[in-house]
Amino acid sequence: MSKTRLSKPVFSAKSLLTIMLIAASSASYAAESIDQLATRIGMDHFREAIKKGDRNAFKMLPAKGYKNGLTGLLIKTNTYANPDDSFADCDTDTVFVSVKDHKTIPGCRISLKLASKDADGSYHDSGIRIEYGIATDSKKFIANNSAWAQHAISGDKVLENELTSAKSETLCNSWATMARNIAAGRDNQDPQSMFDQQIEGLRGKPGITEQNIVFAHYIAHTVYTDLAGKTPKEAEAIIYNVCRKSM
Repeated sequence: MSKTRLSKPVFSAKSLLTIMLIAASSASYAAESIDQLATRIGMDHFREAIKKGDRNAFKMLPAKGYKNGLTGLLIKTNTYANPDDSFADCDTDTVFVSVKDHKTIPGCRISLKLASKDADGSYHDSGIRIEYGIATDSKKFIANNSAWAQHAISGDKVLENELTSAKSETLCNSWATMARNIAAGRDNQDPQSMFDQQIEGLRGKPGITEQNIVFAHYIAHTVYTDLAGKTPKEAEAIIYNVCRKSM
């Protein structure tokens, strides 16, 4: 009976060096710590941007169909992250890999409460929180148990449409409130000219457009003429409906 002789594999010095380098590289990447991940993705930059209300920091957060990722979506819809209710952090069990099983792994997350922003710098909550997560060893952000982030990543325009609708709602509520206040002043015998002067005083201020000025004058005129017999509450409801229909 012939015996099969097994030959030993022969590696050149160059091959051995390549294998060692690959193994060392893989081991180094697999051993990425949370601190290393935070440095790699620039968590301090995210935190500082949230504190300052800077939308330009979110370019690496995926949002399909928009130039500059989530930043592009926020700019298109004139939306901001509310500094008082947004955060960026890293922890040993912060990134969801299985929502069904509630399984989490080490990583970092960016959680933003979206809002509109007035000319005076105040924020108005849109009722939407969007959260991204990235795990250690990973090269991309995922929707971190967040349907809104998933909409942004898929590019289905659901988030954009919702933000546009929320912005319209906030704007119309603001106009309606103005109508109510003007009607209250009218009933208090304040002249319309007083409100027209206040409206003109807004001209040129940040975030105030000529269209805003024109519509505000329209509200004042309408409250003193066509709605002269309406209560402040009724005037508020009528102007709100006019605003919504024009959107």
